[in-house]
Amino acid sequence: MPGLSLWLSPPPSSPIYNALESLIAQLSDDLFGGAAPNFSPHITLTSDIPLDADPVAVIEYAASTIEKKLKIDVTHVAYGPAYFKKIYLRVAKTPELGRLAGEARRKYADLAAEDAEVTAREWEVNEYDPHISLVYSDEWPIREDKKIDIEARLETLFSEVGKTWLGGRISLVKTVGPVNKWPVLAYKDL
Repeated sequence: MPGLSLWLSPPPSSPIYNALESLIAQLSDDLFGGAAPNFSPHITLTSDIPLDADPVAVIEYAASTIEKKLKIDVTHVAYGPAYFKKIYLRVAKTPELGRLAGEARRKYADLAAEDAEVTAREWEVNEYDPHISLVYSDEWPIREDKKIDIEARLETLFSEVGKTWLGGRISLVKTVGPVNKWPVLAYKDL
């Protein structure tokens, strides 16, 4: 993950963005004693973009690959042992979302040039797992009482703001150093 990462977020002024941003902070404070870092709600489209990539060029290229307005559907909450995928929301992997992620990876991720097309396509089909992380943490397993609390909060959140959004914001983020200090280098609203 160190380097640059391309993110897709809900529109920043949308109710779902604000609700997810607030939930990420609340989960850190209430269930992890403030030890889990705060970050903006996002779907990572791809990482492994070299640090010397031109931020504006990356954003413009990614946006140019979108053929129709993106519709993002959150499906359910999931848990896993990986630090960056501890507590997260699964997102439906639509052809449009997969293509956006795959094209950005093919063009900019640090892949061997002769294999970039095949490697990016295989990654898009077999490995790309779109999701919105809610907690980054080393804690594992997640206790059942925490899961019950999280799922109740999500039920309330989704009843208030829904589980879907259209468009959003593509951002290029320098994912080096402490999570709460990752800078956004460029962005474009869709």
